[in-house]
Amino acid sequence: MVVRGYVTLHVPCRYSYLRIIRQSVMDLCARAGLTEFKAAQMEMAVDEACANIIEHSYGGETNDEKEPRHPGIRVNLMHCTDRIVVEMLDRGKGFAFEQQQTIEPQQYVESQNQRGLGMFIIRSFVDDVAYETGTRAGNCLRLTKMLH
Repeated sequence: MVVRGYVTLHVPCRYSYLRIIRQSVMDLCARAGLTEFKAAQMEMAVDEACANIIEHSYGGETNDEKEPRHPGIRVNLMHCTDRIVVEMLDRGKGFAFEQQQTIEPQQYVESQNQRGLGMFIIRSFVDDVAYETGTRAGNCLRLTKMLH
């Protein structure tokens, strides 16, 4: 896998910073020539994953910007020859990714839940998902979207 472009972001654990991540994903996708539709899928999957990190791995965002209680999220964006790869790294509590249930949209509607489509979005909108806990850099969620 040849890397053509590489960008790293380190953002605080606040929902207001997700916009920076989304814009960076869209810029990288445009640079790589990904279609607008596929770029939007990647953007949504990354946004959902980062929101989940803030909520579930870190237990929600901090209320005081002067006293952050979380080390933040590191996002590695890679444009490779045939794919876009986005890695999200955190030092929060990990979880059993493979054991997480993916709720299909019809089940979601029938259950009348207001939440719960995150895993469906992540798994359906990208071509490959990998999750590791306990790496040197912390927990790592890697999303891959093929260019063709």
